[in-house]
Amino acid sequence: METVPREEIRERISRFQTALAANDLAGAFILQNADRFYFTGTIQSAVLFVPSSGDAILMVQKNLKRAQLESSLDTVIRVKNKNHIPQVLNDFGVNQLATAGLEMDVLPANLYIEFQKQFSKCRWVDVSGIIRKLRMIKSAYEIEQIKKAAAILHTGYTEIKKIIRAGVTELEIDGHLAMIARREGHMGMMRMRGWNQEMTHAHVLAGDSGSVITFLDSPHGGTGNTPAMAQGAGFRRIKANEPIGIDYGVAVNGYIGDQFRTYVIGELSDTFKKAHACSREIHLLLAQEAKPGVSCAQLYDRAVQKATKEGYGDFFMGYGEGQVPFIGHGIGLEIDEYPIISPRFDGILEEGMVFALEPMFVLPQQGIVGLEDDYLVTSGGLERLTLTEQSLIQI
Repeated sequence: METVPREEIRERISRFQTALAANDLAGAFILQNADRFYFTGTIQSAVLFVPSSGDAILMVQKNLKRAQLESSLDTVIRVKNKNHIPQVLNDFGVNQLATAGLEMDVLPANLYIEFQKQFSKCRWVDVSGIIRKLRMIKSAYEIEQIKKAAAILHTGYTEIKKIIRAGVTELEIDGHLAMIARREGHMGMMRMRGWNQEMTHAHVLAGDSGSVITFLDSPHGGTGNTPAMAQGAGFRRIKANEPIGIDYGVAVNGYIGDQFRTYVIGELSDTFKKAHACSREIHLLLAQEAKPGVSCAQLYDRAVQKATKEGYGDFFMGYGEGQVPFIGHGIGLEIDEYPIISPRFDGILEEGMVFALEPMFVLPQQGIVGLEDDYLVTSGGLERLTLTEQSLIQI
């Protein structure tokens, strides 16, 4: 198994320590899996303490041996439980914490209360924003992992053409996509940071399934096969001349690739063809305009203007209560990273960002069409990382 290079971990911690010092924080405790993996290279049960200067300390509850093998940190030690953390820090010369950070956007309240009790004189600060902005800029190593994920997606989209036919259920297609992904190296899950947001490896949405609204913060949802999941593929059978939307995601060494393509057995209606063409035109338009320094809100506005001009404004990125106010999202260790291509995200594009752009059109009781691709922001503009041709795929 591939582990995160030592120099990668050291650089991440160094940048985090610079940010901690700039915010007058003595250090931060990292508990969430994705963040801890980012700074250590392991998700073994542990608490990471990163001081504003000096060596980070990984305090492992389970499994110490694996944590030591997987992480390149110099200080990886055993701790019986979280109550022993103050003593461990004291042993390493951290006697008093006046101010320290926690990931308050994801940390359970009971753990926050525990830290308050253990460090009663400490003032706690939310460092979630700092961490998310650090993770927003991808290194060459991270970009390479996303490219590996993109290659798996292309294999899946290519092979699934042999499976799609009239009468096959959404779930059968979903199952084949899962098999292909795992065979090619998908780690088996994708992480989301948003509260109560969950994601399957694929949404296979045929015909009116593509217009079913659900809880997910996405322009599409699907019926799923149970209210306990309420998204993705269901028991519906594929028919000719209807849109078959497939949103496919995989993760390699933690890093996610995310893509959407529209298939059809036969021909789509002119309405759907025009909407699909509009999605492609939005990709081309934003690929020309997106570059370092351009605001995410500006890109969102340009996409909405184009969709509205073509007569699809009411169906862009969903419809009614299912309409979402974004057209793209950062990807990395989580599928909902920064940047967000949205009027609500106060930020500009920076070199090294990677995001999925997904202009979609959802017609009530009819279905969904569109294209989603992953892009890297370079000094000269956008570089597409996903490989599948940007076209409607006819069976």
